[in-house]
Amino acid sequence: MDANDAMLTALATAQTGSMVADTAPNAPASASFDLVLEAAAGSVLGSSGARYTLSISAIDLTAVTQGWPTQTLHQAFDAANGWEISGAGPDYQCTQTVPVPVPGGGPGGPLAGHTLQCVASLVSQGAQIASIIHSAPFVLV
Repeated sequence: MDANDAMLTALATAQTGSMVADTAPNAPASASFDLVLEAAAGSVLGSSGARYTLSISAIDLTAVTQGWPTQTLHQAFDAANGWEISGAGPDYQCTQTVPVPVPGGGPGGPLAGHTLQCVASLVSQGAQIASIIHSAPFVLV
């Protein structure tokens, strides 16, 4: 990886507390699920403290609408935000778990049976770095 670059490398839905990708993350009867996001950054950027915005949104592919409001997280390339040396280095990696409440409070809610897809973007201040990724489609129960 370029020393001054970063990219989102994975985005998956999982049952709460799990790191295993799941296409029905709130089944059989959960009021929430997790989004697991992985990213990589170069050796200079990964601990620089440079600020960026992480935005996560959902698209309801069944109704062709926005599934729920976008989450906007203001973060920095530093240890406090989960950035750590990847293996023997010199690059950095970050894995974050973002809890997502199921609209309507859980199974049987307004999105039950709908297929959705999450999209995440990382954009640095000044937009020198921009990375976009999407999850595999998933269904809510």
